[in-house]
Amino acid sequence: MSKIYFCLIGMLLIAVAVGCSPTPKENALTLVNAGAVESEMLERIRAYAQSQLRVPVRAIEDQSLAGQVDFQALEKSAGNVKSDADVTFIVLTGINKESEPLKVFEESGVAIVNVKPLYIDDSEKFGLRVERMVMRAAAFSFGLPPTPDPYCVTRNYNSLEDLDRMGRNYSPPWQARYAEEAAARGLVAPKIDVPDFPKAP
Repeated sequence: MSKIYFCLIGMLLIAVAVGCSPTPKENALTLVNAGAVESEMLERIRAYAQSQLRVPVRAIEDQSLAGQVDFQALEKSAGNVKSDADVTFIVLTGINKESEPLKVFEESGVAIVNVKPLYIDDSEKFGLRVERMVMRAAAFSFGLPPTPDPYCVTRNYNSLEDLDRMGRNYSPPWQARYAEEAAARGLVAPKIDVPDFPKAP
């Protein structure tokens, strides 16, 4: 009787432990807002990136990464927050207006978008600038170089006005290369919920 009792208790404890274990996060490109943009803009950028990159893109808020003024220090701090499921970790923050708007650390999978030099008193244009930087960060973090295609978002630019004129997505060859690199890193296209229509009688 006691053996059966202890076996049942043991099975119950195992079931509880399995049920309470945290569900692993899916591999994704993670946008980290360190006090750089409004939540509505963050969600808009996240949704756009996911629709164009065709990989899961999640967005989180992390004020602990705000206020740093050094790219290397911020990369180190971001690395402490980044998990294995965060295949690309793009931090949106404000370093200073004189610093470059994008720094990519390909080896660690961390990219930093410095929004201060991108800022303009036009929320739509500002949002598009940040969006383009996120798309550039995603490509460069996978080792894709800039392309000469004038419509590709990865091309080199000389001014913010030039940035405003470039496309918002990759050229077709770069889309294919990004998809290949994403698949190699375990990024799977997000599932699309299809409504279950009633069958015809």
